[in-house]
Amino acid sequence: MVFKTIVSRSALAGIALMAITACSNKQDANKSNFKAAIQDYFDKSHGICVMAPAKQFPYKIEKKGGLRDMRHPEKAAALVKAGLLAESEAEMPNDNQWIKESIPANEYALTELGKKYLVKGAGGNISDWDGFCVGNAKVVDVESFSAPADRFGVKVSLVDYTFVIPDAPDWAKVPQMQNAYPQLQATTAKRRDKTMLIATSEGWVHEQIFRTGMPK
Repeated sequence: MVFKTIVSRSALAGIALMAITACSNKQDANKSNFKAAIQDYFDKSHGICVMAPAKQFPYKIEKKGGLRDMRHPEKAAALVKAGLLAESEAEMPNDNQWIKESIPANEYALTELGKKYLVKGAGGNISDWDGFCVGNAKVVDVESFSAPADRFGVKVSLVDYTFVIPDAPDWAKVPQMQNAYPQLQATTAKRRDKTMLIATSEGWVHEQIFRTGMPK
């Protein structure tokens, strides 16, 4: 009986030691803390968002030449295929002041599905264009990270990680959408990305949360 008691106490002591060892300071630079920081960013954001190809809707793209490439016709076509935009025949004024004839164009307007998933300011560019957003991403693994270094008065680490987008809507899985917006490939397989994390008194945080207090 005494022997069993000693063994039991030893086992409990071992478990307690393992628990203490397993506990990690949130400020430590390790994969567990980095994974939690990136997941916190995803959980507070609108999920994975793809920038709308125009600042306002409806908008037009000339069928040939001009600003066609600058207005991302391949993205517009993918959004039509996914059911987020509707395409119709239209005309645009000619940029050449000496030619009065209008230019054949396509006009793109939001569908009801598009309105449902369009989030104001979620495009991710400096002009705060809107974006089409899917459900929150889930971090699969932190693959590597740079040694923490001081930059502009803060300690930072560049982290490489993989993520998936579970339970994404059907439009995000359309092949044309995944070709036009590669980040949506995470709806069907793991996707690799990288981000900068900042060390704070409360632990590591995503750079976007550190700068603005809220993710974009």
